[in-house]
Amino acid sequence: MVRKKVYKKQHILAAAQDLLIEKGFSFITARNVADHMGISTQPIYLEFKNMEELKLTLLNTTYETLEKEFLLETKTSNNCANFGLNYIDLAKSNKKLYISLYIDHHSYGQELQQLLFDSFQKAILDDKNYATVSKEKLEKLHMNLWIVATGIASLSISGMLNQTEEQLITIFEAVEQNSGIR
Repeated sequence: MVRKKVYKKQHILAAAQDLLIEKGFSFITARNVADHMGISTQPIYLEFKNMEELKLTLLNTTYETLEKEFLLETKTSNNCANFGLNYIDLAKSNKKLYISLYIDHHSYGQELQQLLFDSFQKAILDDKNYATVSKEKLEKLHMNLWIVATGIASLSISGMLNQTEEQLITIFEAVEQNSGIR
């Protein structure tokens, strides 16, 4: 008797991540994932109740990896500067993934914003400068940093801007100071 090949969540997520990187969120459909894997759609629906669950799982697992590899790295003593530098490094090192997540239009903007804010909170968790800062002020600081970092990241990966790390740190420190937290 011929043994059937079993496709588990991690196989399906790996295929979906390939599609995310190469073609973006809008291309992640059951048919496209199945075609990419050379299978029917049945194994996908045995592992995930629907495509929304698959996409949200993909987003969360992708973010876990991004946190480990980029977002929580300590480069300077300033956590706001670290956030910006790490975000730009992510964009430069994983251009296609960055574009799929942060530039291309899709319906997961709110989830991405929350995941990035959660990463920001983890990055500043032990920083005494933020111990008494309200969540609202942290959200405002995060948004300001994110806007600036996204602009710099986008200009950097297009080749239009090339700032040194020292210049970037100065920019992110200015954003932090203008937020009124320090």
